[in-house]
Amino acid sequence: MKLNELEILEDDFDLFVALDDSDKIEFLFDATEHGTEAAVVKHVSKLADKYMPKQPMVATEDFVVGSTRLCVTTFRDSEIHLNSNSLKAIRRFVAKVFNDGVLLWPLDKKKSEFDIYRFFKAYKIIGRVGPFCEN
Repeated sequence: MKLNELEILEDDFDLFVALDDSDKIEFLFDATEHGTEAAVVKHVSKLADKYMPKQPMVATEDFVVGSTRLCVTTFRDSEIHLNSNSLKAIRRFVAKVFNDGVLLWPLDKKKSEFDIYRFFKAYKIIGRVGPFCEN
């Protein structure tokens, strides 16, 4: 490793100061082997993974239930938010999901500014089993 040929600019040095001792050694090694820019990119992503909060992965889908719309939002942590202008549509969807073998636990959550319909229900998926028979 030839440190006398290494050029670290002011912005790169700010990152270098923020690193732990072992990460500083790794940064110097990466900078000499792969270049300063590659080392900066690598260690900025490591710092981001360490200090930035994980954003929940969200999937939203709209369904037509009868003559109304039902917005189903699912989160990575097995949480489902149901939002509709019809409480009957929400109940029918929950009954359908339950009959398909998905066990839900109601959550006491409030509607957010993203829930544009009148009724809101939140559930936690606590398990999956075989489908239930309606008879």
